Amino acid sequence: MSTTRHDDAERLNPRTLWTHEALDFTPWLAANLGLLGEAIGVRLEPLEREHPVGQLSLDILARDADADVRVAIENQLEAADLSHLGQLITYATGSDAPTAVWVATGFRRELADALHGLNAWTHAGVRFYAVQVEVVKRTEDADPEPRFRRVVWPGGRDESLVLAAAEPSPEARRYGEFFEPLIAELLRTGFAGRSLQHFDHTGRFFRSRLDPGIGYAASFWKGVAFVGLHIRMDDTAHTKRVFDTLHADRAGIEAELPAPDGSAWSWLRHDAYTFSSINVRRDGAIHDPPERLAETREWMLDKLQQLRAVFEPRLAAILEGLRAADSA
Repeated sequence: MSTTRHDDAERLNPRTLWTHEALDFTPWLAANLGLLGEAIGVRLEPLEREHPVGQLSLDILARDADADVRVAIENQLEAADLSHLGQLITYATGSDAPTAVWVATGFRRELADALHGLNAWTHAGVRFYAVQVEVVKRTEDADPEPRFRRVVWPGGRDESLVLAAAEPSPEARRYGEFFEPLIAELLRTGFAGRSLQHFDHTGRFFRSRLDPGIGYAASFWKGVAFVGLHIRMDDTAHTKRVFDTLHADRAGIEAELPAPDGSAWSWLRHDAYTFSSINVRRDGAIHDPPERLAETREWMLDKLQQLRAVFEPRLAAILEGLRAADSA
């Protein structure tokens, strides 16, 4: 594992502590807002994870205990990118949160300049923060520990932490190279339009034409390869109703699409989240040998097409019922 040194501490890859952004890092951050608050000088209290903003969801909604205002926290377990700047602003305004905190592993100059400019242009009650998350070892024998460093804050920024350029990490490039042929084949066959990242660079998402909040995902997590249906509609109650209706037909669905060759079904309602998912999974990791990765990619391609054939007719009927109920 490559490491770098900054000051007196050895910096490690953040995924040393958190494998997955949404499933590992966000829950940890929500439970440790005191560390983040110390870094930016704000006493943070958690309010809600996965706070809905339309059909989207804010990673963490918190409260500034001293100013008694809401705080929108958007986190990434990789370098900050332009799309998350738009998300940060959308989530903050949609959550009535005049304080917005963006946590990432690094910020290139254009993005740091954007937050610095927003702080200069907005009135004193609106605040934007950029915070770099690191994993460090203080001594050779010490355990890895998290550290937060302010990059941008109202009235200032730390030039030593602003990146001149932010290239994708070797890990992100590895995932990109894996998914590129799969995406190309799905586009060629008319499976879907453009792909989106699913949570982070470890997965890809393809929207259903039936509803923008429903789609099919392929991803890796902790030595397991997943392909599945992901449901996050504009209304969380609708999301859970779609899942529950499909779950009632679980026996029929699994009979129509068996999960052979070491695969297994996973039905996850996710009551604590605004999304639900239905997955087929098997062993697989991005660091597998090339021949094994090729086999996993073919498995993902095959299962994505099969899942769409099984779910789309059922989803069409369920959504028609929801629309009829809403208009009644």
